[in-house]
Amino acid sequence: MTETKILIVEDEAVTGMDIRKSLVEMGYSVVAVATTGELAIRKAAELHPDLILMDILLGGKMNGIEAADKIRRHCHIPVVYVTAYSDDSFLAKAKLTEPFGYILKPFRELELKTTIEMALYKNAMEHALRISEETTRVILDATDDFLFLIDPRGKILTVNQALAKKAGKHPRDFIGTDIALLITQGILSSRMAAWNLATNQKEPVRFQEEFHNRWFDAAIYPVTSPEEDVVLFAVSIRDITDRKMLEEQSRQNEEFFRSLIEDTSDVIAVLDHDGTLRHESPSITRCLGYASEQIVGKPFSILFPEESLPVFKRVLEEILQTPGMVRAVKFPVKSADGADRIMEGIISNLYGNPVIEGIVVNGWIKKGSADPAPARPESSAPPSPPA
Repeated sequence: MTETKILIVEDEAVTGMDIRKSLVEMGYSVVAVATTGELAIRKAAELHPDLILMDILLGGKMNGIEAADKIRRHCHIPVVYVTAYSDDSFLAKAKLTEPFGYILKPFRELELKTTIEMALYKNAMEHALRISEETTRVILDATDDFLFLIDPRGKILTVNQALAKKAGKHPRDFIGTDIALLITQGILSSRMAAWNLATNQKEPVRFQEEFHNRWFDAAIYPVTSPEEDVVLFAVSIRDITDRKMLEEQSRQNEEFFRSLIEDTSDVIAVLDHDGTLRHESPSITRCLGYASEQIVGKPFSILFPEESLPVFKRVLEEILQTPGMVRAVKFPVKSADGADRIMEGIISNLYGNPVIEGIVVNGWIKKGSADPAPARPESSAPPSPPA
């Protein structure tokens, strides 16, 4: 294991040497002994020790507390105070520098070692926490969704870059502010801001809402303490306006296509890529006797006798490989009463057609039976399906 490097800051030479001797015997590496605060700051920047043992009263213009504060802010090295002073004024000032320990002189070696090990462990845990927090921050900022944390009182704990950019501020400007500000600015609705959510709400809440002529998908996740109290709400809001527009366009396309095939005498079926029947013309019911609910949403192959299934599957696979491909087909089919019929026409790959987006079978039904093979070349195929 790599030796722990320690910087000693002590203006009394004898005391400094005693501490060095004790640390070396404990297995630590002493990189230097600084006698002033100014020298301690310089050595910390040059040597990057793992820990600093800092006396409070030092020679020179700077005391140990001032030196520790600068080291904490610029070098992020843990500091343990080793001093003979324990009055409240020193303690109050020392606490502001966030020390990792406070040892009073004279001290025992066991006390010193324990304090050092605890300080190193605490620093390692804080370092891991900082990495975790930064990782979380990077993940939060990698999305265009609005993400934020609020406490049950509506105070903002953090927001991601996307939400801050929308508000024209830096994420840190939101910390401690009230979520109501984002409501009054028209950035969030009151529902998105969990305005009316009960503080004992422990189940996630999800909803879609139209706000300022745009659609949003919002999810609010309660975060509970080990005591099962709700301490935070994590909120995720995604703009789904484009998706809503596509859904509406798709609905309109389907209605338009259905209006085109409603009165045609041709048999028209629209299949998904796996052969599932998505839409059918009423002529299928008239010619074969199946009710719509019997075949829509089911494999189109249920209309075929078992012996023709391999050929139909092969034709479907072939047509799927080439968008825009049209092929003449002739298949035996079964009517609802079991009578033999022949389906003759064309099958087309119309994926890419915004109105249809599927495989279209277009033809007619005749009495009789046929071999499961194409009836004639493509040039003599019946009229193409609706575009």
